[in-house]
Amino acid sequence: MELQTTALMRARHMLESQGRFPGGALPGEISDSWLRSLSSGLDPLARAERLVLGDTDFRTAQDRHADLIRFARPELELLFDQIAGSNFMIALGSPEGVVLETLSDTQFAETDAGRTVVPGSVWTEELRGTNALGLCLTTRRPAQVYGGEHFLRAHSDVSCISAPIFDGRGALAGVLDASSRSTVRQQHTAALVQMSASNIENCLIRSAHDQRIVLQFHPRPEYLGTLSVGMLVLEEDFTIHAINRKGEVFLAGISRLHGASFDAIFERRFEDVALRLMQGETLRLRDRMGSAVSVRCIANRASFALAMRMAPRAAPESPRGLPAADEDRNLFRDVVIEDEALVRTLRRLPEAARQGTPVFIRGETGTGKEIVARLAHAASARGGPFVAVDARMLPPGDAEAAFFGRPSEAGSGLLAQAAKGTLFVDEVTRLPLSVQAALARVLDVGEYRHPGDGSLRKGAPFLVTTSTETLAAALQDGRLLPGLRFRIEGFAVDLPPLRDRSDFDALARRFSHSARAGLGIEPEALARLRLHDWPGNLHELRLVIAQAAASAASSAITAAEVDPLLPEVATKAEDACGQCAGVPWKESQCRTIRDAVGRLGGVAQAARSLGMSRTTVYKHLTAAAPGLAH
Repeated sequence: MELQTTALMRARHMLESQGRFPGGALPGEISDSWLRSLSSGLDPLARAERLVLGDTDFRTAQDRHADLIRFARPELELLFDQIAGSNFMIALGSPEGVVLETLSDTQFAETDAGRTVVPGSVWTEELRGTNALGLCLTTRRPAQVYGGEHFLRAHSDVSCISAPIFDGRGALAGVLDASSRSTVRQQHTAALVQMSASNIENCLIRSAHDQRIVLQFHPRPEYLGTLSVGMLVLEEDFTIHAINRKGEVFLAGISRLHGASFDAIFERRFEDVALRLMQGETLRLRDRMGSAVSVRCIANRASFALAMRMAPRAAPESPRGLPAADEDRNLFRDVVIEDEALVRTLRRLPEAARQGTPVFIRGETGTGKEIVARLAHAASARGGPFVAVDARMLPPGDAEAAFFGRPSEAGSGLLAQAAKGTLFVDEVTRLPLSVQAALARVLDVGEYRHPGDGSLRKGAPFLVTTSTETLAAALQDGRLLPGLRFRIEGFAVDLPPLRDRSDFDALARRFSHSARAGLGIEPEALARLRLHDWPGNLHELRLVIAQAAASAASSAITAAEVDPLLPEVATKAEDACGQCAGVPWKESQCRTIRDAVGRLGGVAQAARSLGMSRTTVYKHLTAAAPGLAH
């Protein structure tokens, strides 16, 4: 490290005094960037200029990248929480190098760097010389620039780490950057930045293609649904329209992916496996390089429509007592619902959705609230998108702008985005009271005024809301306005926890079949599974079944394959963190979280699997062993 510092100091001295520097003194990408900066005519001793777009140009940039901003905001918040207190700033950049949004702690914001990296500022290599955001844009790869590695001496008191965000079509969608006053190399922070960028990328791809088939795939079935998953988007003719970076890694060696037919990549025609995928199965397919991957389909409008076209029409009666009409029966093909009480409730869901009746779904984490919300969206037959927002992730002072738009934005609020579709508000009781009041009026009169120009916007989306608590409890605590409660609780669905569902065995068998076609579960194994409390509900059951399936040596999962996955979660109280110790249900949840982190190999994977935020997972790790989170 000392040798590297000395070499950097010598290189800087030559750069600033002679306009050149010795080869091999710097990391390759930094050296190349310094050469490009010299070619651009930049002076390494020049003062840092305030290169900021005017208001009109900045508003145009924000409008152009509205989807990127919307999906990045929750990740910026999570990333900031994970590295809070470290004198950091988080920034979101556009493909043109414009900083679109920032989050910084007070300590960093008061520095020269904090006053330079502001919304609207431009950070390309051509204008600023070597910096992580500009380097990332140039190389399209993650970049780290520490202290004196910046071309301009004016930026040498800051270090920055950037990761690219792609659109699935080979183009950059943006850049995520974390900057700090520390010059110590921070590989852990770099990993967090890359994970957040990957999640934004996956959200962008999934949201942009609700009208196309979207597939997830991974060599290991237990990683489906995590940040490590590959994603494929198919055109109507089943050729590849888009693919994320993980997908490109898994299919490395296949020369042309975009525009290729499905059977040019895999050894099966899509038509031969489509119906099983649309019905929720996870299939094991082999690609043309001979590698096997597990594949499943993301539920969206395109998958429901394809399932309806391909499904046999001969069955005269609805399965499991659900709606008898063809359209409604196909709507429920992707889910297992044999619990009689739940069947009675959901039988009326399609009609309520078609009538536009607001739907409220209550249930513990992992009970399938978003699945039911997407079923309601599909049944509503509205042509617009499914726009999801987690009320817990909205910045406290920014929630109203997120819903109704900003004065500087023409129409990028959530209500405008979902005007012809469905607005899904997760944890609705966490909305600020001012937003609740405004939303209640929108539901009443079907219109609202845009905060920018004051114009009257007509139309209200089909609203689906959820909560892990009852609305009555939130009302009593003063966290929910009475006026909103009676407008969103038009059709209420109370999802039972997994431990109370009478169709537990059917769910376990579906997950086993999804993990491996034809794989069953022995009665003893089912009995063992039923003894567990399942605080993670369906998420946890799917994970345990996938783990057991991976080690199953026969055509059925045995008790011997299930037992190692459950005892620690069920019996070791000492494994719970200090915050949860002594409260049985908290201990069980905490052990589940910590066990998932260990089994899945990381916080992000565990958070996705259990349906929790990474911040929540980190809290259970840091309370027990602080070193794990740093």
